[in-house]
Amino acid sequence: MQDKANDTASQKREWRRRMSALRDGLPLERRLAWSLDACRAAAAWMEERGIESFMTYVPFRSELDTRPLIEWGWERGVAVTVPRANPADRSMTLYRIAGWDDLETGAYGIPEPNPSRAKAFRRIPDAVWVPGLAFDLRGGRLGYGGGYYDRFDAYLRSLPGGRPPWIGMAYEAQLTADVPTEDHDARVDGVMTERGFYPAVRKGS
Repeated sequence: MQDKANDTASQKREWRRRMSALRDGLPLERRLAWSLDACRAAAAWMEERGIESFMTYVPFRSELDTRPLIEWGWERGVAVTVPRANPADRSMTLYRIAGWDDLETGAYGIPEPNPSRAKAFRRIPDAVWVPGLAFDLRGGRLGYGGGYYDRFDAYLRSLPGGRPPWIGMAYEAQLTADVPTEDHDARVDGVMTERGFYPAVRKGS
C-alpha cells in the first residue's frame, strides 16, 4: 500500500513538472483570449443558476486569468470571495473583495485579500472556481501540492449544507485523460475552459 502511495506521489511530481511547463509555454496572447472566453462562459453559467456569491482565485503566473470574472461579479453586485492562505495549518480563510486595492502579496507571492481592507466572508459561496495544473473529465484535479484546496473541500463537506459546485478553471490544453489522484484529493464537479463547461462524469455513471 505504501509503495502504491509512493508511486502516485512520484507520478504527481512528474506531472506537475510537465504540466507547469506546458501551461507556461502557451503564448500570452492566446492565454488572455482563452481566459476571457472561459470567464464569459463561467459568468453565463452563474447567471443561469442565479448565483449570488462565488469563490475564485486571483491569477498567478500562467494560470487562467480570472480577473474578467471577478470584475463581472463586481459589476453585477455578486459577492466575489477570494481565499487567504494560512501556512501554519495550510487552511484558507475567505474574504469578500470589492476592488483590486483589497489585495496584497501574500504567502508564496500570490495576490491575496488584505485583512485590514477586505471583509471576512462567513457564508458558504454558491459556487467555487478552482485553479489547477491539470484536470480530467472524471473530476480528477492536479493541484500544486500544498493541500490547501483539499482541506477546504473537506471543511465544506463537513458543514450541514454540504459543498457548493466545485469547478476547475483551465485552458483546454490542461485537460487530460486521467490525472493521478489519491483518496484525499478533492475532486471537481466539472471544468470550465475557453470552449465551455465539461461536467464531470463519474465512474459507473
